[in-house]
Amino acid sequence: MSIITVTTTTVVTTAIIGMAATLGVGGTLILICALVSKELTSSPEEQKPALAQRLRALSSSLNFCIMPLLFIFALIVITKVIEILSGH
Repeated sequence: MSIITVTTTTVVTTAIIGMAATLGVGGTLILICALVSKELTSSPEEQKPALAQRLRALSSSLNFCIMPLLFIFALIVITKVIEILSGH
């Protein structure tokens, strides 16, 4: 292997790891915001009936965003735990 190949591989690997970390943090922040929004819209008891109906619809539609993000968050946590346990 030449030095150029090793250097290119190292740069690409470093860039991918940096992007994965950024996406993990971004996904976690989006998940937190979605969970807070769901909690705030889940109990529209003292609202006008039309607004209460819209808030309930928004609350139920947030599940489509939350479920995949929870799955991704679980994968991130599992990956980090395996990384720590393997000693790297």
